Amino acid sequence: MSIPCATMRKQWSGITGLKIKRALSRIPFGLSLLALSLLLNTPIFAQERAHAMDILLVAVGEVDRTIIEQLKNDLNKAFNKDVTIGKEMPEPHYAFNKKRNQYLSTAILNTLMKQKEHASFEKILGLVEHDLYVPGLNFVFGEASQKVAVISLTRLRQEFYHLPEDRNLFHRRALTEAVHELGHTYGLPHCKNPHCVMFFSNTLMDTDRKGAEFCPECKRKFR
Repeated sequence: MSIPCATMRKQWSGITGLKIKRALSRIPFGLSLLALSLLLNTPIFAQERAHAMDILLVAVGEVDRTIIEQLKNDLNKAFNKDVTIGKEMPEPHYAFNKKRNQYLSTAILNTLMKQKEHASFEKILGLVEHDLYVPGLNFVFGEASQKVAVISLTRLRQEFYHLPEDRNLFHRRALTEAVHELGHTYGLPHCKNPHCVMFFSNTLMDTDRKGAEFCPECKRKFR
């Protein structure tokens, strides 16, 4: 489950750019340039520029650190972007639906978006160890908005289906779903090619078949 965004890559625009513009309009041009130079070299602006094209990985609740570390390395290669591991967030009890015994993915997306420490990053990917859903569907592997995505690791494990553990298969599935949802945040819609990572996974068989690679057409759109 994903909500594709309408734009592709987005350059850093500066959170406080409007306030600066108004302030500098009241200062002589020469002094404005000096003031702007000093402002852009302050720690807050340096941090925003440093993370402007980065991906942030955030565990929402307890997630095995080795899973996060491996995803960090794999996503770095998949997107050719710096990937940072953020501070673990509390368990998403607010998203739990007792009747369904599942967690509403949209509620987790909204919470991730509201975190001020996430604002300077280009994209954010939340990882949860709970089964996710959206109204109208039995479950979802993940969901995405324009900047934030979340994936569930629960149904990616063989043990969920009472089968023997397969760590390599699990990591491959986790990467596939992570790339898929992040692809939506970069503006990629679902793809008709069943071997493209952006193909919609109706079942886990779809995820296993397509893998974590973009097809040539989606790769062209992304670049």
